[in-house]
Amino acid sequence: MGSIPTLGTKMINLSLGMATIIGYLYISWRTLRDNYQEEDIIAFSWVALLLFMVGGRLSYGFWHWGDWLGKGITWLEFWKIGETNILGGSVLWLCFALLISKDKEWKVWAFLENALVSFWFLLSMFGIITKDWKLVMALLGALGLNFVLKKRYRSLTWYKSGKKGFLFFWFLFCFWLILAILSKTWWFLGLSLLFGLGLFILGDDKFSK
Repeated sequence: MGSIPTLGTKMINLSLGMATIIGYLYISWRTLRDNYQEEDIIAFSWVALLLFMVGGRLSYGFWHWGDWLGKGITWLEFWKIGETNILGGSVLWLCFALLISKDKEWKVWAFLENALVSFWFLLSMFGIITKDWKLVMALLGALGLNFVLKKRYRSLTWYKSGKKGFLFFWFLFCFWLILAILSKTWWFLGLSLLFGLGLFILGDDKFSK
């Protein structure tokens, strides 16, 4: 059983939560509005945020199955953002991003790359709120490595397609690799290799437009 949050902790989490919601919605709108219809981006941002919070709450509940079993409405109190499984929430966010990309006929990997900044901000803020410092460090490390290649990846000899989406795969490759090392959870290396494989597939000439 975890310690019961104090009133001060709850207020801090609430304040950080509101800042996260406002910041995420603004960054998502600001970074995507030039490439997509504004009303589509607003709708995506709101629904993706809600799904992230609900998915994170439900995942947290399954992780604490013994404590939450039979507590009913507790499972859906997604506004308690201090009790969120960030990786579980990320799965629903990504699934919805893929779904809306297909529905709107957007280029999937390009959209995910364009949405990466807002996604990074969302994960980082929730990592701070839940005090998951290893995850925050992995996010910061992956972001730094993204900056290294942001303006150079199209000149890489093995990335022949030059297709947008590189930064999305590269970010997740680095993120899972760093998180595996920090947490010593070695099956995360499998996820890192999966995104690394996706990176090389995306770089193949046959994907060029």
